[in-house]
Amino acid sequence: MTAGAPARQPAQTGLVAVCLGLYLLFCLQQVVLTGRYFGVGLSLGSMAIRGVALGLSAWALWRHGVPACLRWPLLSILLCMTALAASVLASDHSALAFKYAVRYATALLWLWALLNLAVAWPQWPRAAALAALIAVWINLALGMAVRLQWPPALEWSLAFHAQGSFKYLPRVSGMYDHPALLAATAVIVGLLTIQLYQRHAVGRAQLAAAVLAAIGALALSEVRNPLLPVAGLILWWAWSRRAGERPRRRTVWAAALGLLAVAGFVLWQRYAEMTSAVHESPLTAFSLGRTYLWSGAIEAWRSHPWFGLGAGVFQFLVPDYTGGRFDRGELHAHNGLLAVLSETGLCGLLACVCMLWALWAPLLRNPAERGWALIWLLFLLGLNVFDFYPLFYPFSLHAALAVALLYAHHVELNGAPESGMS
Repeated sequence: MTAGAPARQPAQTGLVAVCLGLYLLFCLQQVVLTGRYFGVGLSLGSMAIRGVALGLSAWALWRHGVPACLRWPLLSILLCMTALAASVLASDHSALAFKYAVRYATALLWLWALLNLAVAWPQWPRAAALAALIAVWINLALGMAVRLQWPPALEWSLAFHAQGSFKYLPRVSGMYDHPALLAATAVIVGLLTIQLYQRHAVGRAQLAAAVLAAIGALALSEVRNPLLPVAGLILWWAWSRRAGERPRRRTVWAAALGLLAVAGFVLWQRYAEMTSAVHESPLTAFSLGRTYLWSGAIEAWRSHPWFGLGAGVFQFLVPDYTGGRFDRGELHAHNGLLAVLSETGLCGLLACVCMLWALWAPLLRNPAERGWALIWLLFLLGLNVFDFYPLFYPFSLHAALAVALLYAHHVELNGAPESGMS
């Protein structure tokens, strides 16, 4: 992550506006489509994601078929969808599992669409990242307006999330159902912008805006989970710059002190919640009861080792596996590995490992790509140590954008065929 020069890239204003408009459309999860042809109400945002993903995938298939660099990723995505289907068929709650399997399948389809778009048009992810940066600031503005109880903002926000999200106030969640989603997406956008800055694709103004947005999101959402991968990133940065010039070492120290300040503020704000369980164990207190969820997820997996309980089902059976603790439908496993095992079993875990290998193996072979590929792999996995974000569209959309940016650079380095739209 070396310093970047002032960006000399085309403005891409129109493309940024299109990406931002689409993302805001995707966030309209509480606008429901009804009609004589719908058996149940359908979310406008979810249907828009599926429609755009299907459209992009069909266009890509017509334009360039399946590129060589995406053949293994395609097979791994199909394997994940097969594991989802198996978990639904084997589940005792197949209707519920099908609902969440569709959500996971939509995220996989979106990943496939963005990978194809990155191959066809490597300049596109930059515009999408800038749109995501603007979206973070819109989230912060809406969240602060809701926090201040401004009536129009309270009404507007209900187009994006359910009224139950107000229970997290004064923690800010913006357009999302939970403050954790705002924090996770903000740090992803921050890292995307740092990567673009390192490649001289954006300037210092965009970098400063992304860093400030990430800090603001972490502080206002009072979320601790993203602090772990961010701390790991700063430690790696400090180690790699330990013998560098003094200005760079000062930047590292400033980043570390800034993270400590944010972490201290968040822990101070959540202190009462943590101390409420301190009589049980320090880990239970620090994790806000996650140890019970983790042990429950392990028991759920042991009872259904091959295919799990079904996609998304564990959160509705949490009391059955945690001795009556927690409410049904409120909490998931809060760990990526345990969520995959409890929902889709060993078959789902194998499919996920295959997808990670298929996506990252080509990137890790090339020394010019290895650094950022490894950073993103560890960063996205680190976000899911104390939580499980793939269940939610905001994270899935941002994570897919991060992978698409890696593949856009992969295409530029290896000279794969590009679209005439560049």
